[in-house]
Amino acid sequence: MIKVGDIVFKRRRGGFIHDKPVPVTNELGLVIKEHTEEGAVPQYYVQFDQKDPRWFYQHDLHRIQWGERRENV
Repeated sequence: MIKVGDIVFKRRRGGFIHDKPVPVTNELGLVIKEHTEEGAVPQYYVQFDQKDPRWFYQHDLHRIQWGERRENV
């Protein structure tokens, strides 16, 4: 589960590897805000690098966990 303060990257969507957490870019992002409503997909306000923050759905992000290694990049 993603929380405010987590470090995330964008998850690649579509094709044969949509379920694997392969990053779209090498940019890491910081989760700033969380927006949840009953019956809706949670959204997160994320800032990547020094760009303006944007809203992303939960299924478009992958939270980085301690000890995780990148493969197939």
